[in-house]
Amino acid sequence: MPAKLHTICYLHNCSERNTNEFILKEITAISRLNDMDPAEIIYLRIKVFIPLNQEVENNIEDFENEQVIFLKGKFIAHEGWYSVTATSIKVLHEINFDTMPAIGINVVLTGITTQTVRNENDYSVLDFNIDEYLGDLEPKNFWLEVKHKANNRYLINKTSSINQNSRSTTSILVGIIKNVPPINDPVTNLEISPFKFVLDLEDISLIYNNNYNNQTNNNQTINAPWLNPRQPNRVARGASPRTTRRRLTNTLTTALNSNPLPNMNVLNSQQEQPEQSEQSEQSEQSKPPTKTTRKTRTTRTQNN
Repeated sequence: MPAKLHTICYLHNCSERNTNEFILKEITAISRLNDMDPAEIIYLRIKVFIPLNQEVENNIEDFENEQVIFLKGKFIAHEGWYSVTATSIKVLHEINFDTMPAIGINVVLTGITTQTVRNENDYSVLDFNIDEYLGDLEPKNFWLEVKHKANNRYLINKTSSINQNSRSTTSILVGIIKNVPPINDPVTNLEISPFKFVLDLEDISLIYNNNYNNQTNNNQTINAPWLNPRQPNRVARGASPRTTRRRLTNTLTTALNSNPLPNMNVLNSQQEQPEQSEQSEQSEQSKPPTKTTRKTRTTRTQNN
């Protein structure tokens, strides 16, 4: 089941090596989480597979260290960082770490839950199991706490129906993911809440099995908007004025000093099998031949 993200991030350092069919680039990147505080960041370990056969199309632009990119890819969440296989990279020129917007980690995931919704501190909460395949030696799943405000009528109408008549429900989840550190009791110093990944839910679509659809579709009536009486046109509202953002004076050094690089070497890079991007997955059974002459690229690596 897919787990996709998109974000804007800063390329801290990069290394590369050649395989039989790809140039594999491994990037340490930084995504900002708060416009007002550059120390609030998350690390990304990004793998980019660039075909040696230049006739194979891909969505990876040429990039260098210290550039800012708009990234799309498949991911698995780890404590304090994310492992990403890039499917698209677009370089955002004229932007640096200080001016990079903090859009967070926006995700679209497919998950399974066996729970019914519960209420916690004015939020409706469900736990989902998320699966994604990034490689044989990578973790293949993680647990995600999904929550939304209990007074959000649009979302509560959807989440309150989950597992009312079934044992499990598969759903497509849309929102912003974040890491929540563990909470310790101030007196005993014992952990009362473990580390977890939390999704601030923006939308959800429930996926029903065919038997359920056959039963419900017979009772549904068509309610297409163009079949309803035409309503008078509404006057479009004007765009709200933009608010100017305060300029940041802190630097990348502040962010790095406040957030030491985590250990992201969970794989044996010599045993890893390269994986194609989304575009090449669709033609996995008919891979194009590689050229006899191989073009290599210069490795550019920046020390922390």
